[in-house]
Amino acid sequence: MAKGRIPKPKQINDLKGDTHKRRRHTVEPKAPSDLPQCPSYLGDIAQKEWVHVTTQLKQMGLLSTADTTAIAMYCASFERWQQACETRKKCGDFIKTPNGHMQPGPWMSQIRQAEDSCRRWLIEFGLTPAARSRMAIPKEAAKSSVLSFAKKKSA
Repeated sequence: MAKGRIPKPKQINDLKGDTHKRRRHTVEPKAPSDLPQCPSYLGDIAQKEWVHVTTQLKQMGLLSTADTTAIAMYCASFERWQQACETRKKCGDFIKTPNGHMQPGPWMSQIRQAEDSCRRWLIEFGLTPAARSRMAIPKEAAKSSVLSFAKKKSA
């Protein structure tokens, strides 16, 4: 088994402007660029998040049908997090034990676990501010986005 960091996809390295070109994988399988379908087993909250996150990934040029399972896992984690937050809102942060002591409710650990899982998936897809700050936009794309912004402002 190989040791060390998991190599990042070439597309992410290109966006980040990786300076260690000698360590890059030059040959990498190309993932199909078709739009993935939302799995039917996801709950309502997860399906709404699916639409949100796939829209973001499509705009960034990072969406592929090969990522269906990973996106579904993120959306399921997001749904667990939101449900645990709703429970916290209804029941509060603490519960009283039979012997009268206060302790954190079990939903508090569910919130932490779901937050950690969501954060890891968001970083994997480049959807956090820190992950985006490590990406570089090609000059042509930067010029076109500035021009489109200027056109919107003048209209």
